[in-house]
Amino acid sequence: MKVKPWQFLLVSTLILAGILAFHAAFLARQDELRELEQEREQQLQQLREMREQLEDASERLQELETMLLNLQRMELLVSGAPEALSPNRGGHQYTATTMPLLSPSGFSPARFERAFAGTGMAGLGESLCLAEKETGVNALVLAGVIALESGWGSSKIARDKNNLAGLGAYDDCPGSAIRFGSREECVMYLARLLRDKPGDNLREIGIWYASDPRWAVKVAACMRVIIQRTEVKNQCRATL
Repeated sequence: MKVKPWQFLLVSTLILAGILAFHAAFLARQDELRELEQEREQQLQQLREMREQLEDASERLQELETMLLNLQRMELLVSGAPEALSPNRGGHQYTATTMPLLSPSGFSPARFERAFAGTGMAGLGESLCLAEKETGVNALVLAGVIALESGWGSSKIARDKNNLAGLGAYDDCPGSAIRFGSREECVMYLARLLRDKPGDNLREIGIWYASDPRWAVKVAACMRVIIQRTEVKNQCRATL
């Protein structure tokens, strides 16, 4: 049978239309697959971010739990509670003046600032915690030394020389005190000094640090006041 030109043209047109329709559908399907792939990648990225956030939250929770345990132990120890005085392996009992200098305080900058509010030591919380992190020296011990030596940040050399710890000042020559560029510099200097000089606790440090035989006891008393001021602030906040 002879195919007429118009029939050939019609069939060709239909075939071409079918091919074009198939191609268009194929391209549309490809676009849809790409969109689905992008959505899948976005969902995977969100899942990865959520997993990282959960891991960070878990690590942070562990850090906070450890900090809380250290803080509770420190509060009991400084207050002289019997449960904090359990014998160690050597048979000794720790007190605020005999506890290891290189021990975690459990204090945060915010907790220090609550204790320092209204005193000349306000603003030192961050520096104390950074000093403990770098040197390992207990930040509450540092704060106790500073509170005693500077009259809670009010002494003349603390104000004029940023010398918060009486460093270089002698009973017969107070003018020889070291001058520091900032209070933060003094805090770090003190931490490194206590870490590197002889003595593993306040009682041993007091032998070379001060002429007052009750120096370690007085530092411990300042540590106790810092804790008490923090507890009072927390109680006030709880009643609001």
